[in-house]
Amino acid sequence: MVSIVTGRIEEKSVTNFGTSTRSAVRPSTGPLLIQLLRVSIKRTAGTAATFTPRIYDESAGTAGSISQRYLGSATAVADLFDVVADGAYLQTDTNGYFYLEPGPNAGADNAFDYSIIYRVI
Repeated sequence: MVSIVTGRIEEKSVTNFGTSTRSAVRPSTGPLLIQLLRVSIKRTAGTAATFTPRIYDESAGTAGSISQRYLGSATAVADLFDVVADGAYLQTDTNGYFYLEPGPNAGADNAFDYSIIYRVI
């Protein structure tokens, strides 16, 4: 059996994000094991003073639960969150999605640019 590793990049701009709004990333139409390689997020507008990125393997995942597969550090809105995420693995849900929550600390008017680099295992 031969395993082929595929690297992918999800880049997107999102608007009107509140404290627990999520962006769905769909690498496939069914469950996959993926490895996060790099997570980059920049808040571009809104009322939040900080943001704390999280990635979940299910849409209804909650902070601090087993479905939270990645937790970034609190980042001032003027700064770029840019972290090599070596060693962070997750399985997509049954429909092939995982979920990025930029995690602004306030407001529902926040805008973000993000880039997630990952590898399908």
